[in-house]
Amino acid sequence: MHPKVKLTDQIINWYSVIGHQSGSHSSQIKIVGVITLRDEIRKKSQETLLYVGGTTERLLLGADMMDMEKKYGDGNYREFSIHDAPNFLGSEDLDSFLTMAEKQKIILHEIEAVRATEEDPHIPGYENIKLYPGKSIIKKYQSRNILTTVFPIHDDEYLKKLGAEWYQMKHAFKQQPIDRIQYYFGDKIALYFAFLGFYTIALLPPAMIGIIYFVTSWESMYREAIFSVFNLIWATLFLEAWKRYNAELSFRWGTTDIVSSKFEEPRANFYGTIGRNVVTGKPEPVYPKWKRVARFYGVTVPVVAFWLVVAFYVMLGYFYLQALADKKYENDKSWFNMGVLYLPTAIYAIIIGVVNTIYRSVAKKLNDWENHRLQSSYDNHFIIKLILFDFVNCFISLFYVAFYLQDMTLLRSHLAALLITQQVIGQIKEAMVPFIFMRRRKRQVDELLKKTSTVEKVEYYNNEVDDGLQKQVNLETTMDDYEGTLDDYLEMFLQFGYVFLFSSAFPLAAVWALLNNVTEIRSDAFKMCKVFRRPFAETASNIGAWQLAFELISVMAVITNCALIGMNPEVKKLLPTDITPVNTVLIFVLVEHIILAVKFAVAYFIPDTPKWVQVELARVAFKSKQALHKERLDASTAKRLKVQQMMSKDMAKQTSF
Repeated sequence: MHPKVKLTDQIINWYSVIGHQSGSHSSQIKIVGVITLRDEIRKKSQETLLYVGGTTERLLLGADMMDMEKKYGDGNYREFSIHDAPNFLGSEDLDSFLTMAEKQKIILHEIEAVRATEEDPHIPGYENIKLYPGKSIIKKYQSRNILTTVFPIHDDEYLKKLGAEWYQMKHAFKQQPIDRIQYYFGDKIALYFAFLGFYTIALLPPAMIGIIYFVTSWESMYREAIFSVFNLIWATLFLEAWKRYNAELSFRWGTTDIVSSKFEEPRANFYGTIGRNVVTGKPEPVYPKWKRVARFYGVTVPVVAFWLVVAFYVMLGYFYLQALADKKYENDKSWFNMGVLYLPTAIYAIIIGVVNTIYRSVAKKLNDWENHRLQSSYDNHFIIKLILFDFVNCFISLFYVAFYLQDMTLLRSHLAALLITQQVIGQIKEAMVPFIFMRRRKRQVDELLKKTSTVEKVEYYNNEVDDGLQKQVNLETTMDDYEGTLDDYLEMFLQFGYVFLFSSAFPLAAVWALLNNVTEIRSDAFKMCKVFRRPFAETASNIGAWQLAFELISVMAVITNCALIGMNPEVKKLLPTDITPVNTVLIFVLVEHIILAVKFAVAYFIPDTPKWVQVELARVAFKSKQALHKERLDASTAKRLKVQQMMSKDMAKQTSF
């Protein structure tokens, strides 16, 4: 049988899982898979578009099977049940009962849930590509480029309204439509934009103080100390305030309750021998923990250590080039040599980006190879790998200048150069380049629409897919994939480090970060709406491991700033002349501990969850307990009545005899 026939049969099996039925246009969210079929006989590539949707009934069944949280009649979130559907808010119109993001989650879950068994030794039609039991079939197809892409198409009407109040510059200083973003793109992306907006607003006070410091001529040994202490306390207040705002958002969106990892289903790329979940009893892949640990410590740790050494030697190379440039300028103070003076820093900033890109690829391969069961575990390990390397790669030169060379002037200029250079490069890469490609793509629309007529139509649609939808899909297949929020969070994490780690050396860092982020919000929004394909919505209740990463940076900032202030010659003059170096270190360690104590006290006395959210959560728990008690009481009453009826029948039979 021809490979195309076998592959099409396999896809149709997935298609039937979703439950596509004719005449259901009003209730469909169509998901498009662009399948590249390699013709092994004629050595040619063919491309087939598969439109996958789901009827309202099937989508509701999927929501029930996934235990999706929806708002109940009492205003609280409960696990959706088809049998209890009339009691959920919005159930009077079942076609719009599920949000766009929820429909995507259901369909993607069903597609990825199709896994290979012992009876599937290889991909149909491709005998040289083996399938492993427990492996997601669709992921295997994607990894071998048989299935090139799977994505939900944009809703042009909704996206036009969302973009009008989101990325247009006339709304640059207005609040983002976070709830509308969450409805369209899902929780995870909405939380990123909420955090970016919250962080940008939090930069206003340190930026204002930085400007005041810049325009005034006040010179004092207390100048840097006051600014540093303010920044350190302000960073703590910002992170604690964000946790409260995050709690409000997660409660509003019904994502507060975190499902236990024992109930969470394994990620689609997780593989192993088919076994059963000890809690749910459902069949799923099983992979020994010792193998994952052995891979991590035996391979991942040495490889990461090697790249950290590479970052260190790149830093040494930078200082070598900088020394040559300084020497050249000292010998000939021309305008040309003045430009050469700043060239090594610019080159170093570019090399940092290049090395980061290479390491990112290596880290991803290592993370995939470790074979983590849960998506949350996979993400956290990947984040840790990136944070560790990027922190060393981006900040090791600053630590070298601050604490080895102990040159505050060089530290200030080096920090400013790195921050500004990386932000300029980031803006060019994230704002200007996508805009240029967007204009180029518009010029290619006519050509793409002409090609639409040549696209092969699959015969299973009963003419349900109109020409307009096919034209839109062919256009969106040329758009870029959105790789997720990881890069965006990492960019903010590094910026946060530049602003707060050495705040006493460069008070204007917050100003540059603020200006960058005002543009960043709109450029990211523009890319989400106009440049990228629509990503699948993901559920999230918080920003995950990034919260801890930002908190660790704020703690390290206390140590670095106290050390910088302690090295100030004016501060050293306040100490007794006969004090020993050891006692000097002890004094500043004591000061650092006092500031840390104040920081932790502020964090401790500010609740992570607002009082009203705590009350609502307690009320939900109480009502759930009452409902469970009532359910048990009704079951007990029904059982007792049934026993009484049986006894009455027995007595009636005995009387008749």
